[in-house]
Amino acid sequence: MSNTDKPIALEAYEALAERYAAMAETKAENGYNEHPAMRIAIGDPAGLQILDAGCGPGFLSRDLLDKGAASATAFDISPKMVEIARRTTGCRATCFVADLAQPLKTLEDRSFDLVVSSLAIDYVRDWSVPLSEFARLLKTGGRLVMSVQHPMGAFNWYKPKSAFGVQLCRADWKGFGGEPVEVPDYYRSFEEIINPVMQAGFSLKGVTETRPLPELKALNPRKFEQNDSFPTFMIIDAVLSATPGK
Repeated sequence: MSNTDKPIALEAYEALAERYAAMAETKAENGYNEHPAMRIAIGDPAGLQILDAGCGPGFLSRDLLDKGAASATAFDISPKMVEIARRTTGCRATCFVADLAQPLKTLEDRSFDLVVSSLAIDYVRDWSVPLSEFARLLKTGGRLVMSVQHPMGAFNWYKPKSAFGVQLCRADWKGFGGEPVEVPDYYRSFEEIINPVMQAGFSLKGVTETRPLPELKALNPRKFEQNDSFPTFMIIDAVLSATPGK
C-alpha cells in the first residue's frame, strides 16, 4: 500500500477515540445537529439488516438496534473506535476493523436492507470503491443514507484554493478536550458528492441540509445561530435502482 492509499484519518481518530466517544453526543455539531438529522432521515429501522460504514463509537448502530433493527454490522478503520462501538452496542452489533476505501471481502452480496454512514466517507478520496461496495451489499431497492460535510460549510471551514473538485485539507480539532489533534479530510464540491452516488447505481431520494435542534438555542445560542444560518452537514438519501453487473 502506498502512502497515498493509507487511511488519512486513522492516527487522528486513534488519538481522539475515547474523547470523541465521551463528548460527541453533547456537542452542538454532533449531538444537536448531525445525529438527530441522520435518525430522522433514516426513519423506522424495524426489522432491517443494517450496515454501519465508518461506525465510530457505535452510536448510530446502538440507536437503530434500540428502535428494532433486526441486526447491525458495523466497521471502522480505527481499532479503538471499534472497541468502543462494541461497548456502546452491548456487543449486539457485529463490529470489526475495515477500511472504507477498500473492498469489504468478508461481507456477502445482497446482505443488507440499509447502509448508513455517518460523517465517514469524507475521509475517502475515491468514492467509487465504497459506493460500489454499498451497491453490491444492498438488496435491490435497498437504501443508502449517509451524512457528509456540506460543501458550503466545508469550504468556509477549510478555505481550499478552489471550490471545485476534491481537495485534501487539514484542521486542528480543539473541541474534544486535551491536546488539539490535526485531522486530515477531503473537501468535496456538490457535484463530486452527488454524481458518484448516481454513477454507482443509486437513485437520489432526497437531500437534507442539516439544522440544529431547537433545544440548542438555550444551551449554546452562538452555536445555534451559527449552525442555523449556515449549513454544516448534508445527508444523502438514495435507493439502489440497479443491480451491479446486470
